Amino acid sequence: MAVFQKKTTLVHHITYMGIMAAINLIFILLATYVPFLMFLLLLVLPFVSTIVSYYCLKRYYIIYALASIGLCLIFNINDTIFYVIPAVITGFLIGFLLDKKINPFWLILSSSVLESFLTFAFIPLINIIGNIDIVQTFLAIFKLDSFPYKEELTYLFIYFLALVQCSLSHFILFSDAKKIGIEINTCITSFAPFIIGEEAVIILCLIFSFFYAPIAYVLLAISLYFAVFLLVDIILNKKKICFVILGTLMVISFFVFASLYSMIIKPYGLLLMVLFPLAIGITSFVNNYLLNR
Repeated sequence: MAVFQKKTTLVHHITYMGIMAAINLIFILLATYVPFLMFLLLLVLPFVSTIVSYYCLKRYYIIYALASIGLCLIFNINDTIFYVIPAVITGFLIGFLLDKKINPFWLILSSSVLESFLTFAFIPLINIIGNIDIVQTFLAIFKLDSFPYKEELTYLFIYFLALVQCSLSHFILFSDAKKIGIEINTCITSFAPFIIGEEAVIILCLIFSFFYAPIAYVLLAISLYFAVFLLVDIILNKKKICFVILGTLMVISFFVFASLYSMIIKPYGLLLMVLFPLAIGITSFVNNYLLNR
Protein backbone atom coordinates (compact mmCIF):
# COMPACT_ATOMS: atom_id res chain seq x y z
CA MET A 1 0.00 0.00 0.00
CA ALA A 2 1.48 3.34 -1.09
CA VAL A 3 1.99 5.66 1.86
CA PHE A 4 1.49 8.95 0.01
CA GLN A 5 -1.49 8.17 -2.15
CA LYS A 6 -5.22 8.77 -1.90
CA LYS A 7 -6.97 5.79 -0.34
CA THR A 8 -9.99 4.28 -2.08
CA THR A 9 -11.33 1.28 -0.15
CA LEU A 10 -12.46 0.95 3.46
CA VAL A 11 -9.76 -1.67 4.09
CA HIS A 12 -7.09 0.72 2.81
CA HIS A 13 -8.42 3.49 5.03
CA ILE A 14 -8.53 1.37 8.19
CA THR A 15 -5.10 -0.17 7.58
CA TYR A 16 -3.50 3.17 6.79
CA MET A 17 -5.05 4.95 9.77
CA GLY A 18 -4.09 2.07 12.06
CA ILE A 19 -0.46 2.39 11.00
CA MET A 20 -0.49 6.16 11.53
CA ALA A 21 -2.13 5.79 14.95
CA ALA A 22 0.64 3.35 15.88
CA ILE A 23 3.25 5.91 14.78
CA ASN A 24 1.68 8.46 17.12
CA LEU A 25 1.84 5.92 19.95
CA ILE A 26 5.51 5.18 19.25
CA PHE A 27 6.45 8.85 19.48
CA ILE A 28 4.42 9.30 22.67
CA LEU A 29 6.27 6.36 24.23
CA LEU A 30 9.62 7.75 23.12
CA ALA A 31 8.82 11.14 24.63
CA THR A 32 7.62 9.47 27.84
CA TYR A 33 10.91 7.68 28.45
CA VAL A 34 13.19 10.24 26.77
CA PRO A 35 11.67 13.61 27.83
CA PHE A 36 13.80 15.85 25.61
CA LEU A 37 12.15 14.20 22.60
CA MET A 38 8.90 16.02 23.45
CA PHE A 39 9.95 18.72 21.00
CA LEU A 40 9.90 16.05 18.29
CA LEU A 41 6.22 15.53 19.09
CA LEU A 42 5.53 19.14 18.17
CA LEU A 43 6.71 18.42 14.62
CA VAL A 44 5.76 14.81 13.99
CA LEU A 45 2.23 14.53 15.38
CA PRO A 46 0.65 17.37 13.34
CA PHE A 47 2.45 16.11 10.22
CA VAL A 48 1.13 12.55 10.65
CA SER A 49 -2.42 13.77 11.26
CA THR A 50 -2.25 16.09 8.25
CA ILE A 51 -1.16 13.22 6.00
CA VAL A 52 -4.07 11.08 7.20
CA SER A 53 -6.54 13.93 6.72
CA TYR A 54 -5.25 14.66 3.21
CA TYR A 55 -5.01 11.11 1.85
CA CYS A 56 -8.07 9.58 3.53
CA LEU A 57 -11.73 10.41 3.15
CA LYS A 58 -12.76 12.91 5.82
CA ARG A 59 -15.69 10.76 7.00
CA TYR A 60 -13.24 8.05 8.10
CA TYR A 61 -10.93 10.43 9.97
CA ILE A 62 -12.84 9.89 13.22
CA ILE A 63 -11.55 6.29 13.24
CA TYR A 64 -7.94 7.50 13.18
CA ALA A 65 -8.66 10.19 15.78
CA LEU A 66 -10.25 7.80 18.27
CA ALA A 67 -7.58 5.14 17.70
CA SER A 68 -4.71 7.59 18.21
CA ILE A 69 -6.20 9.24 21.28
CA GLY A 70 -7.35 5.95 22.82
CA LEU A 71 -4.00 4.18 22.39
CA CYS A 72 -1.96 7.12 23.65
CA LEU A 73 -4.22 7.69 26.68
CA ILE A 74 -3.32 4.22 27.93
CA PHE A 75 0.36 5.11 28.28
CA ASN A 76 0.53 8.87 28.88
CA ILE A 77 -2.55 10.92 29.71
CA ASN A 78 -0.84 14.31 30.01
CA ASP A 79 1.03 14.16 26.70
CA THR A 80 -2.05 12.81 24.95
CA ILE A 81 -4.14 15.76 26.10
CA PHE A 82 -1.42 18.33 25.50
CA TYR A 83 0.05 17.01 22.23
CA VAL A 84 -2.02 14.29 20.57
CA ILE A 85 -5.54 15.72 20.78
CA PRO A 86 -4.54 19.20 19.46
CA ALA A 87 -2.42 17.55 16.74
CA VAL A 88 -5.30 15.31 15.64
CA ILE A 89 -7.73 18.24 15.44
CA THR A 90 -5.34 20.68 13.75
CA GLY A 91 -4.14 17.96 11.39
CA PHE A 92 -7.70 17.46 10.19
CA LEU A 93 -8.04 21.22 9.59
CA ILE A 94 -4.77 21.42 7.66
CA GLY A 95 -5.65 18.43 5.50
CA PHE A 96 -9.05 19.93 4.76
CA LEU A 97 -7.51 23.30 3.81
CA LEU A 98 -4.90 21.59 1.63
CA ASP A 99 -7.73 19.86 -0.24
CA LYS A 100 -9.31 23.27 -0.78
CA LYS A 101 -5.99 24.64 -2.15
CA ILE A 102 -5.73 27.33 0.54
CA ASN A 103 -2.60 29.51 0.54
CA PRO A 104 0.13 28.45 3.03
CA PHE A 105 -0.17 31.82 4.81
CA TRP A 106 -3.69 30.95 5.93
CA LEU A 107 -2.74 27.34 6.68
CA ILE A 108 -0.11 28.41 9.20
CA LEU A 109 -2.29 31.15 10.69
CA SER A 110 -5.41 29.01 11.12
CA SER A 111 -3.55 25.99 12.49
CA SER A 112 -1.52 28.08 14.98
CA VAL A 113 -4.63 29.86 16.23
CA LEU A 114 -6.53 26.58 16.60
CA GLU A 115 -3.53 24.95 18.29
CA SER A 116 -3.33 27.84 20.77
CA PHE A 117 -7.05 27.74 21.50
CA LEU A 118 -6.95 23.99 22.19
CA THR A 119 -3.94 24.42 24.44
CA PHE A 120 -5.70 27.18 26.39
CA ALA A 121 -8.77 24.94 26.74
CA PHE A 122 -6.88 21.85 27.92
CA ILE A 123 -4.47 23.51 30.37
CA PRO A 124 -6.89 23.38 33.36
CA LEU A 125 -7.61 19.71 32.66
CA ILE A 126 -3.90 18.86 32.45
CA ASN A 127 -3.21 20.73 35.68
CA ILE A 128 -5.92 18.76 37.48
CA ILE A 129 -5.09 15.31 36.08
CA GLY A 130 -1.33 15.63 36.18
CA ASN A 131 -1.23 17.73 39.35
CA ILE A 132 1.31 20.02 37.65
CA ASP A 133 1.31 23.54 36.29
CA ILE A 134 2.04 22.85 32.63
CA VAL A 135 2.50 26.54 31.77
CA GLN A 136 4.95 27.03 34.64
CA THR A 137 6.84 23.97 33.45
CA PHE A 138 7.22 25.37 29.95
CA LEU A 139 8.19 28.80 31.25
CA ALA A 140 10.87 27.17 33.40
CA ILE A 141 12.30 25.38 30.35
CA PHE A 142 12.79 28.75 28.65
CA LYS A 143 13.97 30.44 31.88
CA LEU A 144 10.89 32.67 32.01
CA ASP A 145 9.36 31.34 35.23
CA SER A 146 10.61 34.35 37.20
CA PHE A 147 9.55 36.93 34.60
CA PRO A 148 7.58 39.64 36.47
CA TYR A 149 4.78 39.90 33.90
CA LYS A 150 4.44 36.23 33.03
CA GLU A 151 0.71 36.14 33.81
CA GLU A 152 -0.01 38.90 31.30
CA LEU A 153 2.15 37.25 28.65
CA THR A 154 1.22 33.58 29.19
CA TYR A 155 -1.22 33.48 26.27
CA LEU A 156 1.34 35.17 24.04
CA PHE A 157 3.94 32.59 25.05
CA ILE A 158 1.58 29.72 24.23
CA TYR A 159 0.66 31.26 20.89
CA PHE A 160 4.34 31.79 20.08
CA LEU A 161 5.05 28.11 20.74
CA ALA A 162 2.08 27.13 18.56
CA LEU A 163 3.21 29.44 15.75
CA VAL A 164 6.76 28.06 15.83
CA GLN A 165 5.44 24.50 15.90
CA CYS A 166 3.03 25.06 13.01
CA SER A 167 5.63 26.96 10.98
CA LEU A 168 8.20 24.18 11.34
CA SER A 169 5.62 21.46 10.65
CA HIS A 170 4.43 23.27 7.54
CA PHE A 171 8.01 23.87 6.41
CA ILE A 172 8.63 20.12 6.54
CA LEU A 173 5.35 19.50 4.74
CA PHE A 174 5.95 22.11 2.02
CA SER A 175 9.57 21.11 1.43
CA ASP A 176 8.51 17.54 0.65
CA ALA A 177 5.15 18.38 -0.91
CA LYS A 178 6.08 17.26 -4.42
CA LYS A 179 7.63 14.03 -3.18
CA ILE A 180 4.53 13.05 -1.24
CA GLY A 181 2.06 14.22 -3.87
CA ILE A 182 0.56 17.23 -2.09
CA GLU A 183 -0.32 20.28 -4.16
CA ILE A 184 0.50 23.60 -2.48
CA ASN A 185 -1.29 26.69 -3.77
CA THR A 186 1.10 29.65 -3.54
CA CYS A 187 -0.81 31.82 -6.00
CA ILE A 188 -2.06 35.17 -4.67
CA THR A 189 -4.71 36.87 -6.79
CA SER A 190 -5.41 39.71 -4.37
CA PHE A 191 -3.76 41.23 -1.33
CA ALA A 192 -7.07 42.62 -0.08
CA PRO A 193 -7.78 39.69 2.30
CA PHE A 194 -4.33 40.05 3.83
CA ILE A 195 -4.62 43.81 4.31
CA ILE A 196 -8.18 43.62 5.61
CA GLY A 197 -7.21 40.74 7.89
CA GLU A 198 -4.31 42.69 9.34
CA GLU A 199 -6.39 45.82 9.97
CA ALA A 200 -9.18 43.73 11.55
CA VAL A 201 -6.70 42.09 13.91
CA ILE A 202 -5.26 45.52 14.83
CA ILE A 203 -8.74 46.83 15.67
CA LEU A 204 -9.44 43.77 17.82
CA CYS A 205 -6.08 44.23 19.52
CA LEU A 206 -6.96 47.81 20.44
CA ILE A 207 -10.39 46.75 21.73
CA PHE A 208 -9.03 43.92 23.90
CA SER A 209 -6.28 46.16 25.26
CA PHE A 210 -8.99 47.92 27.30
CA PHE A 211 -10.61 44.71 28.58
CA TYR A 212 -8.18 41.79 28.57
CA ALA A 213 -4.52 42.47 27.77
CA PRO A 214 -3.36 38.79 27.45
CA ILE A 215 -5.59 38.31 24.38
CA ALA A 216 -4.49 41.71 23.06
CA TYR A 217 -0.88 40.49 23.08
CA VAL A 218 -1.85 37.42 21.05
CA LEU A 219 -3.63 39.66 18.54
CA LEU A 220 -0.53 41.87 18.42
CA ALA A 221 1.54 38.82 17.50
CA ILE A 222 -0.94 37.86 14.78
CA SER A 223 -0.82 41.41 13.37
CA LEU A 224 2.98 41.12 13.21
CA TYR A 225 2.56 37.84 11.33
CA PHE A 226 0.44 39.66 8.74
CA ALA A 227 2.89 42.56 8.71
CA VAL A 228 5.91 40.38 7.90
CA PHE A 229 4.08 38.87 4.93
CA LEU A 230 3.01 42.29 3.61
CA LEU A 231 6.48 43.73 4.19
CA VAL A 232 8.06 41.03 2.04
CA ASP A 233 5.66 41.95 -0.78
CA ILE A 234 6.56 45.64 -0.44
CA ILE A 235 10.27 44.85 -0.58
CA LEU A 236 9.91 42.55 -3.59
CA ASN A 237 7.97 45.23 -5.51
CA LYS A 238 10.94 47.64 -5.12
CA LYS A 239 8.90 50.82 -5.48
CA LYS A 240 10.89 53.74 -4.14
CA ILE A 241 7.80 55.74 -3.25
CA CYS A 242 6.61 52.84 -1.06
CA PHE A 243 9.95 52.75 0.74
CA VAL A 244 9.63 56.49 1.38
CA ILE A 245 6.06 56.10 2.67
CA LEU A 246 6.97 53.11 4.82
CA GLY A 247 10.05 54.84 6.23
CA THR A 248 8.06 57.96 7.08
CA LEU A 249 5.28 56.00 8.76
CA MET A 250 7.80 53.91 10.71
CA VAL A 251 9.55 57.04 12.01
CA ILE A 252 6.19 58.53 13.05
CA SER A 253 5.21 55.25 14.71
CA PHE A 254 8.51 55.13 16.58
CA PHE A 255 8.09 58.65 17.97
CA VAL A 256 4.47 57.97 18.97
CA PHE A 257 5.56 54.73 20.63
CA ALA A 258 8.41 56.44 22.51
CA SER A 259 6.18 59.33 23.59
CA LEU A 260 3.31 57.22 24.94
CA TYR A 261 5.15 54.18 26.27
CA SER A 262 6.19 55.74 29.60
CA MET A 263 2.63 56.98 30.17
CA ILE A 264 1.15 53.47 30.14
CA ILE A 265 1.36 51.00 33.02
CA LYS A 266 3.87 48.19 32.39
CA PRO A 267 3.78 45.86 30.52
CA TYR A 268 0.80 47.20 28.56
CA GLY A 269 2.87 49.83 26.81
CA LEU A 270 4.25 47.14 24.52
CA LEU A 271 0.83 46.95 22.89
CA LEU A 272 1.76 50.23 21.18
CA MET A 273 3.88 48.07 18.88
CA VAL A 274 0.66 47.61 16.92
CA LEU A 275 1.56 50.94 15.29
CA PHE A 276 4.28 49.25 13.24
CA PRO A 277 2.06 46.63 11.52
CA LEU A 278 -0.45 49.43 10.98
CA ALA A 279 2.21 51.39 9.09
CA ILE A 280 3.05 48.34 6.98
CA GLY A 281 -0.62 47.70 6.24
CA ILE A 282 -1.15 51.29 5.05
CA THR A 283 1.93 51.07 2.84
CA SER A 284 0.77 47.74 1.40
CA PHE A 285 -2.61 49.26 0.56
CA VAL A 286 -0.88 52.12 -1.26
CA ASN A 287 1.43 49.68 -3.02
CA ASN A 288 -1.28 47.33 -4.27
CA TYR A 289 -4.30 49.56 -4.79
CA LEU A 290 -3.26 53.18 -5.28
CA LEU A 291 -0.03 52.95 -7.26
CA ASN A 292 -1.27 50.14 -9.51
CA ARG A 293 -4.21 52.11 -10.88
